[in-house]
Amino acid sequence: MAGQGRDTTAPLRPREARSRGSRAGLDLGRIVAVARSLGPTEVTMQAVADRLGVDRKALNHHVGNRENLLRLVALDTFSANFSAVEIATRGRWEDACRAYAAGLADSLIATGGLVEYLPLADPVVTRFLDPTEALLAKLVKAGFDQGTAQRALVLLTAICTAFARDVLQAAQEAERPRPRILRTALRARDADQYENLARISANPVDTYDRAQLEFSVDVFVRGAEALLASREPS
Repeated sequence: MAGQGRDTTAPLRPREARSRGSRAGLDLGRIVAVARSLGPTEVTMQAVADRLGVDRKALNHHVGNRENLLRLVALDTFSANFSAVEIATRGRWEDACRAYAAGLADSLIATGGLVEYLPLADPVVTRFLDPTEALLAKLVKAGFDQGTAQRALVLLTAICTAFARDVLQAAQEAERPRPRILRTALRARDADQYENLARISANPVDTYDRAQLEFSVDVFVRGAEALLASREPS
């Protein structure tokens, strides 16, 4: 009846129970896709909300804040690229290491300026876990004990991470950082005292190109081969 108040004990209808984000028809997939279409410096909560045509409060419902949004974008970009690496199909553990390194470095570089937001230890990155498990299986099968395989994986990951950071840093500058820093350091020094560094400064090798990653991984593989051979029975 018109004079009676609403029964507050009755359950809410589905439409009434929906949150701001649900009413907007949002999901994380749409939000991340729009955020990825923006440059790293352009990703703000308001910019993404405007692109989606929703109120910013609806976006807050799903991602909380800009830090979480950037983390989601970094994870999505990284996992989408790294999942393409097929470690298990590699016959030799050495080739598996090289494939893993190339895929990891490429995926880190693909995140662009968002690499700092990438939580590599986050267990939700299942696409990251799969190739990692495949590589560990290759190493153990080749004869590396569990502890050595783990240490090798950490070292290989560090090599790839350092290379990716170098590439991303170099992309933000007009010239390669290391040669510029070396020239500056030698400018007030006696060139005869630093003969080799002076030659490198005058004719530097590009240590930011793909050849540098391949060189680093090759040194890693050769070192691991020597370690494995030293532990095998005669």
